[in-house]
Amino acid sequence: MLRTHPRTVHPDTHRRVKGGELIGSREPNGTYAWRGIRYAAAPVGPLRWRAPQSSPAWAGVLKALEHGPMAPQYAGMLVQAPARLHGKVVGDEDCLTLNVFAPSEAPAARRRPVMVWIHGGANAAGTSATYDVARNYAAHDGIVVVTVNYRLGVLGWFCHPALIKADQATPEEQSGNFGTLDLIAALRWVRENIAAFGGDPECVTIFGESAGAQNVLTLLASPLAAGLFHRAIAQSPVADTFDVDEATERNHSPLESFRTSSHEIAARLWVTAGRNADVDSADNTLQAMPPVEVAAFLRSLSPAQLLGAVKPGTGGMYLTPRPIRDGVVLPKQPLSDLFRSGAWNRVPIILGSNRDEYRAFIADKAEHAWLLPGKFPVLRNRAEYLGEAGFLSKVWRSINLDEPADALLASGHSEVWTYRFDWDEAPAVPVLRPDLLFGAAHGMEMPFAFRDVRGELDLFKVNTPFNKAGRAAVAEAMGSAWASFAHSGVPSLPNGFNWQRRTTDRGPDSLVIDSPAGGGLRMEMLRADVSSIKAGLRRSADVSSGTARCRIYARAFLWCPMFVQHGSLDEYDQWCEEFSCNTPAHVFRPVMEV
Repeated sequence: MLRTHPRTVHPDTHRRVKGGELIGSREPNGTYAWRGIRYAAAPVGPLRWRAPQSSPAWAGVLKALEHGPMAPQYAGMLVQAPARLHGKVVGDEDCLTLNVFAPSEAPAARRRPVMVWIHGGANAAGTSATYDVARNYAAHDGIVVVTVNYRLGVLGWFCHPALIKADQATPEEQSGNFGTLDLIAALRWVRENIAAFGGDPECVTIFGESAGAQNVLTLLASPLAAGLFHRAIAQSPVADTFDVDEATERNHSPLESFRTSSHEIAARLWVTAGRNADVDSADNTLQAMPPVEVAAFLRSLSPAQLLGAVKPGTGGMYLTPRPIRDGVVLPKQPLSDLFRSGAWNRVPIILGSNRDEYRAFIADKAEHAWLLPGKFPVLRNRAEYLGEAGFLSKVWRSINLDEPADALLASGHSEVWTYRFDWDEAPAVPVLRPDLLFGAAHGMEMPFAFRDVRGELDLFKVNTPFNKAGRAAVAEAMGSAWASFAHSGVPSLPNGFNWQRRTTDRGPDSLVIDSPAGGGLRMEMLRADVSSIKAGLRRSADVSSGTARCRIYARAFLWCPMFVQHGSLDEYDQWCEEFSCNTPAHVFRPVMEV
């Protein structure tokens, strides 16, 4: 929300942390806030693509009133940027700051639980400044809350051999996982300083959504994060990681997301600088150059020039191979294999997904909608849209929730709770039909997870007086579960409803979160693997034709970067033969990849 009044310092917010003294403000809900606190030195100049360094101390009393800059990114709805800036590069490399919100009451005899929020945005977009609503946990639940900025995109995950050789890089820096290292540095700052705000460094919950939840999973995996947190919540996580070759070497994948390795990006930048005429010759030139010269060239470019090597998609997001399984920051096994082995940071964990995840990514795309003035989408064919989005959303849950959750159980870990978020009460406005466009889309659960009923985080603009009672019930359920989990490591729900732990037994495995009008809270059996979901598509009466089945298959397993490892062109051809479809797969390729 836009701020209408300047913040002023409040005398009761004077604190001393490792770098010096600071003073914050009092929030409208009565909590205290400290914004824009450095947790590491600015990663600029020679510190670009280096591990985060200790933040220098400061003299005097720092006025911690304003958020620090967001990381460089393409502007879009995720950072609430004006429409005139959408598609332009905004932000600053000097972005390694965090914000703290705490109850204003005098510190209790026991220190308070801490929750650390990691924002999403495909690890390419987003900012902690969007999530001041997190202070609701300080006001309502007596929790100290931290929200974090970290390096994104090509500045946050970039594994280039020239940088490794030129910099005499440490093993951590050789990983290219700079964004992950930033989050670890932020958690170390929390461990060292949060007691000054009344927080308990031995009771820290990390939580995040989408790429933020992906980062929660990688922090579970990273040996460098051991002991820095004690519970974890992953909302709509992405479970993808990449090996070093995928992150480094050029390839001929038809998917742009897989082609944007560090060698490919460097070569594109060399061409843009006018040094070679094409990417192949540029790559040959760069690989023959002394590493120190390549590193100097890459560091000479502005963030806007660096981001010019990638193609932004939905909301300014873009994909490159990240995070990277280097063997130091992240183990070399894919996440589910690692979780199954038991060699991870074993803490209680909540994992969940939204019933209609994929609607958020295709609602405004040319394949499914016309865009009215103001770019509001109107669906071309509602049945086709709902069928495709429903299938893709089921695949999302299977790959990114069921597989890692069951791998955690396979390691002998019993403290796993899973959920599905089903609230879908956007208004049924004629023609526009936001209720159908969004449903329980990706990101829709965030306001509820922050106890937001007032509409501070209404990203989809779906709040009305008519759905307020249902929103309040869902916000109370999610807020109570998240807060009790942060306090005790076990989620508790209103009215004594029992959220059963996930087990390997057949039977209810997940909590369905919905308003009373939608069926309320209930346990259901939702576990499904990709093969059973494919079988469901084969026989679904809601899909109108064999060609439609093949279209959905192609969109999921040939053209969606997250799902391609679960299908193949050979299998597509088999489907075409089975369903008498003569349409080549490339015809079904979406205009926009992300």
